[in-house]
Amino acid sequence: MLWGYALGWMSQYLTRDSDPLLAKLKFLKHYGFKVTGIGLEEVETMSEARRQAVCQYLSDNDLYIHFYVHFKYIDADLDTLKREIDQALKKIETYRKPFRTPLITTGVGSYHRFMRKPSLAEQMRRLSETLPLIAKGCHALDLPFGIENHGDYYCSDIVELCQQIPELGIFLDTGNTYLIGEAPLPAFRLAAPYVVGSHFKDQLVRPCPNARPLHFEVGPAVNGEGDVPLKECYQILLENNPHPEKLVMEIEFFPPEGSDPVETVERSIAFVKSLPELKK
Repeated sequence: MLWGYALGWMSQYLTRDSDPLLAKLKFLKHYGFKVTGIGLEEVETMSEARRQAVCQYLSDNDLYIHFYVHFKYIDADLDTLKREIDQALKKIETYRKPFRTPLITTGVGSYHRFMRKPSLAEQMRRLSETLPLIAKGCHALDLPFGIENHGDYYCSDIVELCQQIPELGIFLDTGNTYLIGEAPLPAFRLAAPYVVGSHFKDQLVRPCPNARPLHFEVGPAVNGEGDVPLKECYQILLENNPHPEKLVMEIEFFPPEGSDPVETVERSIAFVKSLPELKK
């Protein structure tokens, strides 16, 4: 497994370098982690000198950067989408080795399963046509490709897509099951065989039956101290993923209101480091 840190980047975490990306990488090194993610477009906006400095630091310290990409999978003109994905794949091929990229991830954006137009069936049909354009390209580059459950679809919805698209995996956000009203453990069990990585985070949740409109409250928690069954999720991945040693596991953490950001992120990190090691 490659363990790392994805979000959120509080200012207190970025004190080790004036360059924000190098500061993130030095945060990883300080806490013994290996990977974080950035948008592919961020690589394009770097000066050549900065790009070389980042890649040299990655190489010198055995660190990795995964890229995330976003396209209008559902509403874009198909020819335009193909052209944009082809351009992105060329950039991925160029940058993957110097940035030591272990996987590519994506999300759908503003669409979700409860929309009336387009319906869930229409969304799934369109995604089954468009996701292979990038998934197959990443597979050809020997890069896992995963779609995040971002409070838009149930894991079971994404599993159906994975069953149609062999090159597609799931970038499992452990907290976002609650965001979409999904029970975590059944979702984790369904997703586990297809998972390529994770935003590994906890949440504090509670129903609000006296509010109008009724809603379910989802807030940040220190890993291991909230309502997401993270230990069970980790064990499910170890037992049911075909290649748990290849998973890219990135902590996502936003300090609870009023808490000390450094103290609480260190508690989250300590929880992750208390998990049983993957048996070789």
